Amino acid sequence: MNQEQAEKLYEKALDFANLSGNETVIDAYCGTGTISLYLAQKAKHVIGIEIIKDAIENAKENAKRNKIKNVEFHAADVAKYLPELAKKGIKAEVVVLDPVRAGCDEKVIEAIGKISPKRIVYVSCNVATQARDIERLSKKGYKLIKIQPIDMFPKTTHVETVALLYKLNTEHHLDIEIGEDELSEIDFSKDATYGEIKKYVLDKYGLKVSSLYIAQIKRKHGLIERENYNFSKKENQRVPNCPEEKEKAIEDALEHFGMI
Repeated sequence: MNQEQAEKLYEKALDFANLSGNETVIDAYCGTGTISLYLAQKAKHVIGIEIIKDAIENAKENAKRNKIKNVEFHAADVAKYLPELAKKGIKAEVVVLDPVRAGCDEKVIEAIGKISPKRIVYVSCNVATQARDIERLSKKGYKLIKIQPIDMFPKTTHVETVALLYKLNTEHHLDIEIGEDELSEIDFSKDATYGEIKKYVLDKYGLKVSSLYIAQIKRKHGLIERENYNFSKKENQRVPNCPEEKEKAIEDALEHFGMI
């Protein structure tokens, strides 16, 4: 067991889950509950599922030893139990997938589509089956946001990867008519939010950037911004320009999120 790298993997899973304390998390293929218990510190409730009964007994014992009470573990086949949760109308904001090298059963992918979590954290020891499953999940309305390799097995060809997928918002829409000339100016890609850009810049560069600065750099790169109707009524209003250091940091964030 590579304890040092395992801790990094758990920390990355927690980071990608982006928990506020109000979420229900389903940890599919939970094993002895290590990731479940790690996420429980920031989640409202965690449901762990694992087919190996001994592993579930160990998971329950681990929860007891660590006095963690906001978790429940079930000894069941994920491909059968997850669809049951979906039929019962169980919802979860986050689903964690950590399957064996063969990846996820198609029934699991279908059940996730019905449970409709906002975020999926996919941990894998086989990038080939992970890529296949991510493609399947994309057909359920999910987009791969980022992926992080973890060197769990130094000096070997094996690597562990942690991927983050977001649910695209398809519930809210308007029927509109757009001319061909207008259509060519619209970017239909799923952009990062201002909050995500600010967090990225702060985490990587230690810089705080305003929404105004982000808007300026987006305009510079041809990313259309809606008109700001909150301008001051004063004439000759002076608008500060984004400093060069922050401009480069914002551009790096836009590249990171695939916007430029």
